[in-house]
Amino acid sequence: MQLHWHRRNLRPHPNPALSAALTAADRDDCRVVSVFVLDDAILSRANGLGVAFMLGSLRALRDWYRDHGSDLVIQRGDPIDVVARVTDVVGAERVVWNSDHSRLARERDRGVQRALARAGVAYASVPSGRPTEPASPAAASSDPEARLADVDALRVENEAVPRLADLDGATNDPAPLTAGTESARKRLRALSDGTTYRECDERVRRWVARYDGLFRPTAPP
Repeated sequence: MQLHWHRRNLRPHPNPALSAALTAADRDDCRVVSVFVLDDAILSRANGLGVAFMLGSLRALRDWYRDHGSDLVIQRGDPIDVVARVTDVVGAERVVWNSDHSRLARERDRGVQRALARAGVAYASVPSGRPTEPASPAAASSDPEARLADVDALRVENEAVPRLADLDGATNDPAPLTAGTESARKRLRALSDGTTYRECDERVRRWVARYDGLFRPTAPP
């Protein structure tokens, strides 16, 4: 079993790590399970609009997996614990993910790598810009659906994609957001109309009104 860990790249293609997992599954005659971790350390640093876009992308990604006879495993928690736990439950022999060079990602990855090494599980961080990777899962496998695992049969814990209001601290923009060009156009129109960030603008206005006097130069005596 190959476990593919979705992180920034919430698309089935182009996705070098998913393509690598499907290629390995073809070679070893096994299956692929994909997981996404709702990491509170990241959610606490993200703004409401960014989190809303992520949730919309997760819904679209989950639909893709379900259309191909599988599912996207979603769990909330520390990635070090979640990835190790899902690896153990599904019996994965290798975990694959796209590389991320941000400081937070490097620290998180080192923790996951140590946990997998202790469990004797192989892992691979695939360069996101690798030019030799197939452009789509279909190019990596003659039949992706045959290589994606039936998640329901594995009895692995799986959560629904949460609403923005269900996530602590993500309150800047409660409106749902879906992935796609049309959704982006609607958001742009809302931004130009002054509706998207009305709450944020009101907070800024109150902050300026409160602290404006602190920054005014005092008249010389």
